[in-house]
Amino acid sequence: MKLLAKPVDAMVVFNSEGRDPRPYKFKIEENGEMVTIKVDQVLSSRKTKVCGAENILYECQSTINGKLRRFELKYFCSRCVWQLYKM
Repeated sequence: MKLLAKPVDAMVVFNSEGRDPRPYKFKIEENGEMVTIKVDQVLSSRKTKVCGAENILYECQSTINGKLRRFELKYFCSRCVWQLYKM
């Protein structure tokens, strides 16, 4: 996987307690146009701490352009920001 660290617009689903957002789909700009990718499956998630800031790293997979691709999405809890971390 290649490290990208690109900010993305994400649609997420929260559990009934309002914790642990799960990515549903996200938009990313590729070649000057916005592309929407639906997250088919969340394989794993883990909480990490970098420089004192809590993050949640999601390992996901989706079918993109007819190919099954794995990628990682990162959620920055303190800033409420999503990032396509690796693809």
